[in-house]
Amino acid sequence: MTDLDALTLDDGEAVGVRVVGARHAGVVFERARLVDVQLVRCDLSGCDFSETVWQRVTLTDCRCSSIELAQSSLRDVTFEDCKLDDANLRLAKLHNVVFDATVLTAADLAGAQLDTVRFPESDLRAADVSNVRCAQVDLRDAQLDGLKGIASLRGATIGIDQLFGLAPAIAHALGITVASEGRDDDG
Repeated sequence: MTDLDALTLDDGEAVGVRVVGARHAGVVFERARLVDVQLVRCDLSGCDFSETVWQRVTLTDCRCSSIELAQSSLRDVTFEDCKLDDANLRLAKLHNVVFDATVLTAADLAGAQLDTVRFPESDLRAADVSNVRCAQVDLRDAQLDGLKGIASLRGATIGIDQLFGLAPAIAHALGITVASEGRDDDG
């Protein structure tokens, strides 16, 4: 693996590189292909990785606020201690992806396909999961307050301790009215 101080693409791809401390905020990497890449302590905030393909990629302690990953394909990817708040993963395909201790507040995952995806110790507060398709998605130990589109999480696993906090949103998604005890009669 080659060590670099910046992510560079050769004919639209990066293969077998380790990048440490790169600052690429706002750079466009649209339709790129990343294979066997390690990104460590990089700033990728606002970068456009739309329609990219990532295979065997690891990001550690990276800042990726407002990153664009719409319609991308991520396979065997790990985000560890990263910040992906306001990230756009709309219509992305994720297979065997781990978001470990990663901030995904207000992330847009609408329409994404999630297959074998885990979120241990991650923050998904206010994320949009509308119309996601889930297969073997593990949300245990993640912060899930204010999730949008919760009805789309069919097939996902949550912890029993998370159920109470999600109950109002689940009831709303199912059209269930929750009322206080007793009947309210006018007559």
